[in-house]
Amino acid sequence: MNKGIVNQSLVAVRRDPSESSEMINQLLFGESFTIIESYTSWYRIISNHDSYEGWLDSKLVGIIPDDLISKHNTSEIANTLFLAKKNNSQHPIRLCPGSTLSGFENDQFIAGSNTYQCIENPILDKNENIQEELIRVAKQFVNSPYLWGGRSPYGIDCSGLSQVVYKILGIAIPRDAGQQVKIGETVNFINMVQPGDLAFFDNEEEIITHVGIIVDNARIIHSSGYVRIDNLDHQGIYNIESQNYSHKLRVIKRIL
Repeated sequence: MNKGIVNQSLVAVRRDPSESSEMINQLLFGESFTIIESYTSWYRIISNHDSYEGWLDSKLVGIIPDDLISKHNTSEIANTLFLAKKNNSQHPIRLCPGSTLSGFENDQFIAGSNTYQCIENPILDKNENIQEELIRVAKQFVNSPYLWGGRSPYGIDCSGLSQVVYKILGIAIPRDAGQQVKIGETVNFINMVQPGDLAFFDNEEEIITHVGIIVDNARIIHSSGYVRIDNLDHQGIYNIESQNYSHKLRVIKRIL
């Protein structure tokens, strides 16, 4: 089976092979995948970082040549928005935090058979404290609009936020909230939470429908309408603007 790689800033992963089909996920630049089926100009793929399946437009991705697969095994993860330019191209491409920079060295990286040169620094200085670094990264997404299936500052859903933030820290977690809740160690009491813990919320049918990242002082950063910071207590998320509870707390998990 062929290995592919995203060579655009963002690529929609859809439920069915059609541009009008629901977007269920996004892949960021440099993320790789395995092609498991082709249909007209569409690939059904499974992403290599979280095993998520869906359809994407073959025009928006490239194939990794067999002789270059090993060069894609080492990478850095961008932790900020930045500009880069493909060699022999006049126009730069703006890449998102969470983008995978394969073979990164001397401000250059590859995607498939193409080489790119950074115009701006893709990796800001990292805080040595991993919890503080996680919160710094997460706050970059504040005010990003909610987008079902989104994973970028231009539109992101609740589980996309937690997944991308953890990816930037070098920690792979599943794509959906219902999958993420199955990992990590349970935190039994709200007064025992630490920055970076994931809080999960359910509906009346007790199905996990929402996730957010706990920050300092029992506050939570989450994507609900847009990425925002609200208060959190043993009942759930207290929306500061509407002054009511928007989500009912189910469980808190520690990943770090």
